[in-house]
Amino acid sequence: MNTETRGYSSHTQTARGVAPAPAPVPESVNRVGSQELARALAEVKGQAQFLLYLADQIDDCLQQLASETDTGNAAFLCKLMSMYSSQLETKHQGLGEKVAETCQEVYMAIRELDLDE
Repeated sequence: MNTETRGYSSHTQTARGVAPAPAPVPESVNRVGSQELARALAEVKGQAQFLLYLADQIDDCLQQLASETDTGNAAFLCKLMSMYSSQLETKHQGLGEKVAETCQEVYMAIRELDLDE
């Protein structure tokens, strides 16, 4: 099966479920909060973008599945959706924990500002 002609190349190339690395935080940026907070926020944004990517991939598979007539291709799409769903569930749980940790760091940064005034 030639996946390039069927439009599945984006699915097979990114099917490993590797999250994109968070963007580096420049040291010279004038900001409130620690570098650790800036890194945590960048990581949350990266994980959230990956969740959106997974949801988009599932949506694309569902659209393709609606018009798929070949049972082999339909089975392939179902396997992809299963994999994406598993990744979505796993990454969702990890994101919730990271968001909670990051929020605690935000609250600490706010308290530091209130104490300094």
